[in-house]
Amino acid sequence: MDHDAIVIGAGPAGLFAATEIAKRGFHVRVLEEHERVGEPDHCAGLLSRSGLARLGLRMPEGIIQNTVSGARIYSPSGNSVTIERGEREACVIDRRRFDAWLADRAIDLGVDVTTNVKATGFTREGSLVRTIRLKDKNELRSRCFIVAEGSRCRLSGSVGLPTVEKSSMYPAFQYEVSGADLEGDMVEMFYGRNVAPGFFAWIIPLGENRARVGLAARNKSRTRLDALIVHHKILARRLEGAKIDRSLGGIVLVGMPIAKLTHQNVLAVGDTAGIVKATTGGGVILGGITARIAGKTVAEALSQDAKVASIKQYEKQCKSMVFNELRAMYLTQRALSSLSDKGLDSIIKDAAVLGLLDVVKSDGDMDLQGKVIKRLVTDPRMILMGLRAIRYINPFL
Repeated sequence: MDHDAIVIGAGPAGLFAATEIAKRGFHVRVLEEHERVGEPDHCAGLLSRSGLARLGLRMPEGIIQNTVSGARIYSPSGNSVTIERGEREACVIDRRRFDAWLADRAIDLGVDVTTNVKATGFTREGSLVRTIRLKDKNELRSRCFIVAEGSRCRLSGSVGLPTVEKSSMYPAFQYEVSGADLEGDMVEMFYGRNVAPGFFAWIIPLGENRARVGLAARNKSRTRLDALIVHHKILARRLEGAKIDRSLGGIVLVGMPIAKLTHQNVLAVGDTAGIVKATTGGGVILGGITARIAGKTVAEALSQDAKVASIKQYEKQCKSMVFNELRAMYLTQRALSSLSDKGLDSIIKDAAVLGLLDVVKSDGDMDLQGKVIKRLVTDPRMILMGLRAIRYINPFL
């Protein structure tokens, strides 16, 4: 074999998995199709401090562009609620530099990262995948493979792994702007069927009157964002006179993880596995946590001659650790998406009036949202709020 393990994709999930394997003395290679790790980027770049601590990351200062203390959530009618604890809870990062730093960190720990190489398919020997074919006609052999190719799932699907459902992939578009009128430490989120059906629009401050302004929705994300910048009474005021410095598009996932994370000696991690918070589309932290489990599991399997039974422990551990959290967030997103604009107005108004924000402030966690969701669902005030909002469920969904 050329390698003990090969990872396809040098995003955070792939690099976390590869690092765990290399730390245990095995030869692992990461294949990245782009010329530079981290480019192009497709992310809003908002990561919780608690999540970074869970991953054991202490980033260089040059990667952190800003820190934020809370979020202001706007209903379709313009009413808002603010969630903050009085401390800086999240970092706004430069994803290009972040990914490049993770790659350098992985290389320092023994990972072989190869860029500008595109994987085109796998070749089996019996029931196991043993070879990955490259666009330049070369082939590489390995004992195990980890697919971190993102949500397109082309390679993972070709070996029998489930793929992320297209219905859970929402197009997203984002501008980076300067000269905006912003609250420097507050993320702003905008809901509404005429704003972003199925999801929301956002403003993430970068400091010095710069921001990322984006939107994800079921369709026409760029068209909707362009219209909001001109016509939305709050967004338009924030961005009046602002200059667009660059733009980027991507995909936001709002579904559940795929049903099976391993197939023989092949594992799926990160977006390829659908391990993303449906409420916000964020996948770096939970994708990283579970990718580290994948790396540790593969290393353990390699020490036992790559036994398939050992590899399957990755799926069991992921399900016990994060799947209930992901399910709670998925159901919450589905519930919000089922409401009309009047229902969303009702939810945001009642959350403030009934004191439910206190629950969010005391138990909220940007990444592991299941605890606060469970507490809210069992709170009598939440039941009252739900009874008021349920009148506005869209009958066509």
